[in-house]
Amino acid sequence: MRKDSKMKPSVYKLSAFPLNVIVFPDEEIPLRIFEPRYKQLISEHLENSTPFGIPYIDSKTGITHIGSQVEIIKLVGQNGNGDMVITIKGKTLFKILDYFPVLPNKLYGGLISETLDNDFSTTNPDIAVMVKKLKLNISPKFGTLIVSDSMNMLDIAKVLMLKATEKYKFLNLTNRLDREQFILNQLNFIELIRAQETKLENNFQLN
Repeated sequence: MRKDSKMKPSVYKLSAFPLNVIVFPDEEIPLRIFEPRYKQLISEHLENSTPFGIPYIDSKTGITHIGSQVEIIKLVGQNGNGDMVITIKGKTLFKILDYFPVLPNKLYGGLISETLDNDFSTTNPDIAVMVKKLKLNISPKFGTLIVSDSMNMLDIAKVLMLKATEKYKFLNLTNRLDREQFILNQLNFIELIRAQETKLENNFQLN
């Protein structure tokens, strides 16, 4: 019997910490924890060293279908009230299959998810040229050096300092050409901003 060559997405059950943030894989951000339900969640995950899920909250529609699986990499500090500051790191992106506002015997909720399509590869030469031109550090090992025929658009998106709404828009694009155009638009915008900054700097030096 021939096996299907396309692997099925992995399905996860995760504790849920809804926020208006999206954390890309390997991206690190700080979080301040002060609500009792999330202090319980974080305390349990610190103890067990397990990942949890962050469903993305849209300001208009509420909890969306996209989120980030993250891990805690550092407890930065904790006060006498149990409020915490932690650093988290993105592991994978997921699509929410089901969401539960409150889990049994817990203060926090949970979700069932499957991994988001993670094929963000591109061989678009225009993107490669812009990455090199702007000298974007998309790899801690190689800087702007492109070491294969393809690039990961998520790696590029991580260094573009996108807003959460822009990340959400990007992840909702299912067509590779649409994703490439989104990245190109962002790269062109950065080039425009840098050109304006250089022009202003030159004008200032002439005065």
